[in-house]
Amino acid sequence: MNNLIGFYDKYNEIYNRYKSNNLSNSILIHGLKGIGKRTFVDNLIRDVLNNECKNQNLDHHINLFKNNSHPNIKLIEKEIDNKTNKIKSYITIDQIRKIKPFLNSTSILENTSKIIIIDTADDLNINSANSILKILEEPKENTYIFLLSNQISSLLPTIRSRCLKIKLNNHTFEDFTKILKNNIESISNEELYLLFELTFGSPGLAIAYHTNDFQKIINMTIKCFASNSINQDKIDLSNILSKYNDDEFINYLSILKFLLIIINKIQINENKLSINNIPNYNILVNVSKNLSKKNIIDRFNYLINNQNELFSLNLDKKIFILNFLTQ
Repeated sequence: MNNLIGFYDKYNEIYNRYKSNNLSNSILIHGLKGIGKRTFVDNLIRDVLNNECKNQNLDHHINLFKNNSHPNIKLIEKEIDNKTNKIKSYITIDQIRKIKPFLNSTSILENTSKIIIIDTADDLNINSANSILKILEEPKENTYIFLLSNQISSLLPTIRSRCLKIKLNNHTFEDFTKILKNNIESISNEELYLLFELTFGSPGLAIAYHTNDFQKIINMTIKCFASNSINQDKIDLSNILSKYNDDEFINYLSILKFLLIIINKIQINENKLSINNIPNYNILVNVSKNLSKKNIIDRFNYLINNQNELFSLNLDKKIFILNFLTQ
């Protein structure tokens, strides 16, 4: 379990409310994807266990929590579909229905909390969202439900209104660097700059990009910007991307948007956030000379207008990318 870096004021606020028995039963933690919402909640639960399980085999309870097997703590997240062997696209109503018997069961320790984590509430469909709403409307004593959200506007207004809302703001570059160096054995300052810019300071996304060799994919993508006709480079890139799962592909789309924004900044000489320090800057300068302002806008609009349809209709990722690259 990672130690918390950043968000100290928000953390102390919630923990002090808990200790003074003044914490809402429903807490909505929201912020950028990968910013550290789950780490924030995990550390809070660890301190709750430390407070409630003193002299009662605390290490055992911590280990149960780490292994997602603690009888007083329930994690709700998207599950594997047994038929397709792929992660489902949403949290089902059956998963939410299991919360009530969990809350009604006797706690293993007297006067200890029941805790539910929904990671993420964005993954609720309309049925499961309405089901969790009914649970939020009938709070039980000594129970805490943590809903994590990357995009709070996607949640039902009635869910938002039932929760204490805690926003985790983007990390400073200093905290971002500390987190990445704790999780990545060796990383250059140039790559840190690029990841910070690319992810808007999201360590979780940055680690995912690094793990998936994002630099190779970025280099291939930049090379493909050189022309708007189909060639072997574009076919090779689209073949690689076609094998990505939805979450990986969403991350790649963020890379595309980032590159378009950087190219646009270069064209108007807007050197905010030291973008000239990122790898491939000089190559991007050359690319910017070959793309018109209209072409950049058209490509960006293509991503914005077609991304939701791509996933909701399960369209072909290879064709989607080839269409983008030949704009």
